[in-house]
Amino acid sequence: MSPFAKIRTVGIDLGTSSIKISAGPRKLKFPSIIGEPNPGFRGITMDKSWENNLVIELENGEEYYVGELARLQSLVKIPLAREGRMKSAKDALIAVKAALGLIAERPEEVFVIATGVPVATGQAEMETLSRSIVGTHEIRIKNDATGDKKIAKVKIVAAPVMPEPYGSWYYVLKKKGEKTAIDSVIIDIGYGSTDILTIYNGTILRTASGSIVEAIDTIVTKLAQYLNEKTGRMIKPEMLISTIEKGLMAVNIGGTTYDISPQINALSEYVARVIADELARLLDTLPPDALIKYFILVGGGVYLLGPKLKEALLARGFVKSPEQIIIPDDPVMSNAMGFELVAQYYSQRLLGGK
Repeated sequence: MSPFAKIRTVGIDLGTSSIKISAGPRKLKFPSIIGEPNPGFRGITMDKSWENNLVIELENGEEYYVGELARLQSLVKIPLAREGRMKSAKDALIAVKAALGLIAERPEEVFVIATGVPVATGQAEMETLSRSIVGTHEIRIKNDATGDKKIAKVKIVAAPVMPEPYGSWYYVLKKKGEKTAIDSVIIDIGYGSTDILTIYNGTILRTASGSIVEAIDTIVTKLAQYLNEKTGRMIKPEMLISTIEKGLMAVNIGGTTYDISPQINALSEYVARVIADELARLLDTLPPDALIKYFILVGGGVYLLGPKLKEALLARGFVKSPEQIIIPDDPVMSNAMGFELVAQYYSQRLLGGK
């Protein structure tokens, strides 16, 4: 049997803060960053996992740190997405290949990959990334902590690239057993941006979709400013991300505990209001026959902003019933899981509907 006889399907969500990968039971998440190697550095001593010590070697011999290793150790860091759009198809391809290296199980494999990119990414950029992914690649990765190496030859026979919230829309409809396309709005609240994607008659409606910078970054930045003034210490916004993600309402600075619940509550209301304002502007462009049934809330910011955004959607009359507002069972991974389902659809078409 040919090593390329079995097609594996993968869903990838290339977000502004993290890349999420879904491939069957394998789920991966790492920072959306690549970076130049740090001379003299060798691995994260206490953590020897592949995901957190990932290095990829390109065909020309260049090496890049990927994900957590790049975030912590690279002096020159290259973000893969910022301000609601993919920065470079070339850099995104490096991260995609590194992810494939992690999930490859045999020396030679064939894949269908569906990838989501931020909503503000142009159609030409998405097509460029898709073309660069399709083909045969020899992937060489290394664990920088252990020195272990892995080589995989992968053949990618299809690689659709779409706005990332589309994955959650597809996932939710499949889970609900919907047989036809349902007009929906997907609000993806990330770290560096909030994406709004409108689906009308099964098609992405660009005029009613967009991206704004107000997101979790807005909250941690303003919260850091407050704590800097309150404590006289320099608090970096990124230091507060884990506090926000854990749902904590207090921080310990210099041995003193500070209650930040009033600030988090006020900032959450502010960001939810800005998102609702942008949503109102975008939905003013909808065709008269559009009937939005579902408002789907996804992304890591949902855990904090979800309740406030629900209140705003109801108060502004976007929905008549709370049942129209849907949060998937895993709002962080739902884009990637939905794109894995999209990849399965493409795979079935390639196999003649089998």
